[in-house]
Amino acid sequence: MAGYAPLTDGVWESMKYMIMPAITLGVAQAALLARMTRSMMLEVLGTEYVRVARAKGLTEKRVVYLHALKNAMVPLVNVAGLIFAALLGGAVVTEQIFNIPGVGRLLIQAVGRRDVPLVQGTVLVIAAIYVLVNLAVDIISAMLDPRLRKTGG
Repeated sequence: MAGYAPLTDGVWESMKYMIMPAITLGVAQAALLARMTRSMMLEVLGTEYVRVARAKGLTEKRVVYLHALKNAMVPLVNVAGLIFAALLGGAVVTEQIFNIPGVGRLLIQAVGRRDVPLVQGTVLVIAAIYVLVNLAVDIISAMLDPRLRKTGG
């Protein structure tokens, strides 16, 4: 397996080999999430219920964390789900560029070998992960915002 970073029992010997791939995958997505968090917090901090919480005499920390952040999290959780999908797609390219043994690299190698069952299996695994992440996003969104829950009737 020439070209791979040193392996010890199938795991990376040191985290130093993951720094550049993690930066490659994460920096743009982190910037997007940080910008979205800022804009959502500014929007929520200007709402009436936050003014009412301040008028009740709650500390600023309590107002921000209990009232504003909880309501700003709903769209952020949805964006985080989309970011995860982008990271799945980006991981395929990043694994190829940095010569990392992973599912993305396996997929590219299987396509190159025209191994249809392996391509189908890896695409199925990636799709299943994507569906499970979307399910988790929906559940978390419903937990954060009671209006999203289905009412019984």
